[in-house]
Amino acid sequence: MVNFSTHKKAVLAIAGFLVLSLTLSSCDTLRQKFTRKKKKGEVEDQSFVPVLEPEEYPAPQLNAVQNYKENYDLIKAWYKDLWTAIDDKSSARYIHYTISQVTNHITQMQKLVDAPTQADLVKLSHMLDYYRDSLDDSWTVRNVSRIQSDLRAFDRYMRDHLRADRIKGHFVKIVK
Repeated sequence: MVNFSTHKKAVLAIAGFLVLSLTLSSCDTLRQKFTRKKKKGEVEDQSFVPVLEPEEYPAPQLNAVQNYKENYDLIKAWYKDLWTAIDDKSSARYIHYTISQVTNHITQMQKLVDAPTQADLVKLSHMLDYYRDSLDDSWTVRNVSRIQSDLRAFDRYMRDHLRADRIKGHFVKIVK
C-alpha cells in the first residue's frame, strides 16, 4: 500500500522548490522584459530648446461705441441662453448666473452713456427682477408665462431703445 500523505508532502516540496528556483533564476529576464528601452534611431535632440515669445494683448479700446456694441451683443447671447434655460428647466443656480452676466454687461454699458440712457439701462436691469426673485421657488410654483412675457418685454425694450444706432450722441468719452 502507498502512503499518500508522504507522497503529497514530496510533491509539494518539489513544487515549492521549482517555484523558488524559477523565481530566483528568471528575475533578470522578467526585469528586462518589462523595462522600457528607447528604440534605435529615437535620439532626443538636446540642441533644440523652445523659446517662448511673449504675446502682446490688445489694449482696451477707447471707443465707447465699439465697447457698447460688444456688451450689447454679449447681452443678446446671454439672453438666448436664458431662454434655453427656461425651456430646459435648468437649475436655479445656472439661471441666476446667466442673469448676473446680463446685469454685469448692463453695468458695463452704463459707464459708456450719459445719464438719461443710464436710466433706461437701469430700467432694463429691473425687468429681470421678477425672474430673479422667483428663482427661490420650484418650477411648479414659478409663473413661467409671466417670466416669458417679461423676457419678451426685455428684448423688445432693448431692441427699440438701447441699440447703438438708436442712442447716437449719448455716448461719453472713455478716459484712461
